[in-house]
Amino acid sequence: ELGAGDDAVGAPGLETKLRSHVPLLDTKAMDWEPREVPGLFTKILSGDPETGARTALQWVSTPKGYVAPPMAHYHHFDEELLIVSGELSFDSKTWLGPLAYCYHPAKTVHGFKSALPDEATFISRVDHDLDFHFEKNPKQFTPYSLEDTPPERAIAVVADPRPGPWDEFRDDDGNVVLSRKVLSRHPRTGEGAMLVRFAPGWQSPHGAHSYTVYEEVFVLEGA
Repeated sequence: ELGAGDDAVGAPGLETKLRSHVPLLDTKAMDWEPREVPGLFTKILSGDPETGARTALQWVSTPKGYVAPPMAHYHHFDEELLIVSGELSFDSKTWLGPLAYCYHPAKTVHGFKSALPDEATFISRVDHDLDFHFEKNPKQFTPYSLEDTPPERAIAVVADPRPGPWDEFRDDDGNVVLSRKVLSRHPRTGEGAMLVRFAPGWQSPHGAHSYTVYEEVFVLEGA
């Protein structure tokens, strides 16, 4: 789940992120659209044409001509990635494979020695058209903010979210029916991203219902 929050409605800076309702997309049936960058292909899942905010499935392929950014860079807008297949790295040390996640708040310097051995697909979510600004002399070789004060929603790099504790939710008989791993979370609004596992046979105990916040769901496995 990307973008789910506890109190996102009415929170400063979040009102403009709301987009049109997307009930269901069969992403496998969608065509890959080539971009202006060689070797980069996109399937737009949701977007706002006025701001450029969008969630997309991206495919990058070195055999098809993709070249990783040549030096450290930053954007003036938030960016988050969830790897679906393949692997890539922003520093040639920490490799991000399937289920790996990273969140770069606006003006986060990253991509110190970006590398892509072959190809990768990933979900990319941004809150505005992305601009690229290169940082020729980064002050360090781990992600850092150019802001004077740290961003409220912190920089996050989760190379492998599978180990470690998951939050578990149980039914009245004590059986685990749902578990989740929070990947990134805004401490004030609750906006963030998480992995969610549903137990076989799970059904919502609430029936039809609505949310007071926005939510995006991408199914990685199962149905």
